[in-house]
Amino acid sequence: MTSKRFMLFTFVLAMAVCLLASTATFAQSSTTGEISGTVTDPSGAVLPNVTVTLKSTDKGNTQAGTTNAQGAYRFALLSPGNYTVSAEAPGFKTTSVSQSVSVGAVAITPLKMELGTAGTTVEVSGEAPLLQTDSSEISTTMNTLAVQSLPNPGNDLSFIAQTAPGSVMNTQSGYGNFSSYGISATSNLFTMNGMYDNDPFLNLNNSGATNLLLGNNEIQEASVTSNGYSGEYGGFAGATVNYVTKSGGNQFHGNAAYWWNGSAMNANDWFHNNTTPATPKTFDNANQWAASFGGPIKKNRAFFFFNYEGLRVVVPVTQTVTAPSPAFQAATLANLATIGQSAQIPYYQNMFNIWNAAPGASRGTPIPFGAAGGGCGDLAGTGGFGTSIACANSYQSAVGALTHEFLLAGRFDINITNKRQLLPGIRKRAERAIIASQRTRRFARLAQIPRCAKNACAG
Repeated sequence: MTSKRFMLFTFVLAMAVCLLASTATFAQSSTTGEISGTVTDPSGAVLPNVTVTLKSTDKGNTQAGTTNAQGAYRFALLSPGNYTVSAEAPGFKTTSVSQSVSVGAVAITPLKMELGTAGTTVEVSGEAPLLQTDSSEISTTMNTLAVQSLPNPGNDLSFIAQTAPGSVMNTQSGYGNFSSYGISATSNLFTMNGMYDNDPFLNLNNSGATNLLLGNNEIQEASVTSNGYSGEYGGFAGATVNYVTKSGGNQFHGNAAYWWNGSAMNANDWFHNNTTPATPKTFDNANQWAASFGGPIKKNRAFFFFNYEGLRVVVPVTQTVTAPSPAFQAATLANLATIGQSAQIPYYQNMFNIWNAAPGASRGTPIPFGAAGGGCGDLAGTGGFGTSIACANSYQSAVGALTHEFLLAGRFDINITNKRQLLPGIRKRAERAIIASQRTRRFARLAQIPRCAKNACAG
């Protein structure tokens, strides 16, 4: 494939991917880093006009420049990843340094050249500085290993923000998972590859039916900028949480993971044990999985990466259920026969059977008299109901509710030239929440005692 045909193919592919993307987003934050430094000789004197070459270890693309009069060089707008910086000059050995680039950070990489022939290479391993001196931002950056190793129930992607300085977990009611330096959670900004990723209705992080932000497995780096950020982080006054996704490279790579948790590993809820009578241990089952795969389409030029994540969860939903007491049911059926409405008895029997067969109905206790009136309402005082006989029983029900969702994400990286890249991507989220079973849904609609038809109730 010729160079012109390859460029045309990559352009058409990128446009097709962009048309398939279903959500419009707008640039909000940084997705790149920088490498800069100074080239010096063995005495520490700066060396101007030295050729400095930068090569991506992962994707193979290169770019070159020369040092200025002060011996300084700078490579900006670099995708997070691993790079090799080399310096060449007549009368000096070639110096090569390995360096990693993080989102929003400047990797200071000084190059000290040694006297010798140009055919000799000196290799040095660089390390990221512990203190970032090129910026006043309060920022926390986590790489892939840190993101995936963090103890994180449900693999909620927003959970990593709680490790940043100034973050306070929301353990009460209200919106959002965390606040930053006392600023409301609705003032936090979430971005994915620099694009706006907030919920458009509540101004919080996007989430599905489980209220979890999926995508943990596709993250290469995540940064939380809490204060002192520059104009590139526009939008809100709280923390800016930026995620940069993994990409393909010249080597095929991938992973697969599975997590499970269930009632066999969990004790009964404290509140269930302290009801009267005690609510039995409920059933819960959580299955979560993730898989990714990426690699080259054309070496050093085009790459792909796909990630799939999902979960299927059954969790108990606890609520107080009110049902007609056995005495009220018997009195109602007897009264129907007395007033000549026997044709309605099968209807009421079917309705009572639904209540009586509901999980937990056998644990029902009479509603107290007094202000509650035994649950009798305007029937209180009729035939002893509401004074000595309760019209209704109540109990704690904990029926399992099924929820499942998945996230499918893809990304293409295209090196149009050594200095120009195109990064189209696709993200698809699907979700569904199912509350318990069909019988439970019918029962829920009848959870309150209905008004009796034409004197059908007792008395």
